[in-house]
Amino acid sequence: MSRIDSTFGRPELAAVRAAATRGDLRALSATLTTGLAGAHDRLDRMWEAVDALTARAGTAVPAGLDDWLRAEPGNPTALALRGGAEVGRAWEVRGSAPARQTRPERLHAFQAALADAERLCHAAAQADPRDPAPWAFLLQSARGRQLDTGEVLRRRDELEARAPQHLRSQAHAAIALGPMWGGSTQLAVETVRTWLRSAPAGSTLPALFFVVQFQRFPQEGRGFASDPAVREEGTRMAARLPEHPARTPDEFLAHNYAAGWFALTREPGRANHHFKLLQGYATEQPWTSLGDATGQRAIAVFRGKRQNAMLRLPI
Repeated sequence: MSRIDSTFGRPELAAVRAAATRGDLRALSATLTTGLAGAHDRLDRMWEAVDALTARAGTAVPAGLDDWLRAEPGNPTALALRGGAEVGRAWEVRGSAPARQTRPERLHAFQAALADAERLCHAAAQADPRDPAPWAFLLQSARGRQLDTGEVLRRRDELEARAPQHLRSQAHAAIALGPMWGGSTQLAVETVRTWLRSAPAGSTLPALFFVVQFQRFPQEGRGFASDPAVREEGTRMAARLPEHPARTPDEFLAHNYAAGWFALTREPGRANHHFKLLQGYATEQPWTSLGDATGQRAIAVFRGKRQNAMLRLPI
């Protein structure tokens, strides 16, 4: 069985999603602040909350968040959650089409929402200087605002100081430096290499290499994946990922990207290794990117590539 389930069967994330989905902000606040195992756990829960709230509200502000802020104006969780939700809302307002195919009024509303999100996130960072969540959301905003390299790196350093090695959050920095958002593949890859010099054994950050490469796919197609140097580096990066079955959201994301990469390079044996570690759990990316050309949903692409990998067929 394969599925997309952003909780990955983890009860603490399931509790976050359930509270956010039913709009119970009192319960949601408790799930985001109680029993935390550390900074990475805090980030995983905050991302889950923002995703669930955005899925529920779409382009609207999630119900009750502004009331919560008015009642507790200095609450760091309320500020960070409202800021993160505003980033999510901004992307819903913008839509997924390229800028040239997006109406100017939508782009204007997108930037206005991101500006509001930044104000809220900076207030959250001031309210609790130890919390990594505002900096994670500020990195996602930086991508949309196409901020300069120096500011992206500054925000990434602030995140790293609070939650070292958090893959999902740092992926926004790598994407912001990449070719789709005003940077380049060379800049993004070289920067990721510098980050990996201090990455401990078992870090998921080597998957950032695949995150950057998949930014090339919409414009270049599959051709760049035949470059021997790129393929060799991809193999090295995959070998640095954790070798046990995935347990954390970052590990699931990392092995999905690695499996997707070896599907792109048509190496079914290597892909199969990562599919096994995923235990059937898919993430939206990179499978959405691979399905864009055919119109397939992410889970359908995942299932097809996994089947081919198991059979050792070209994928």
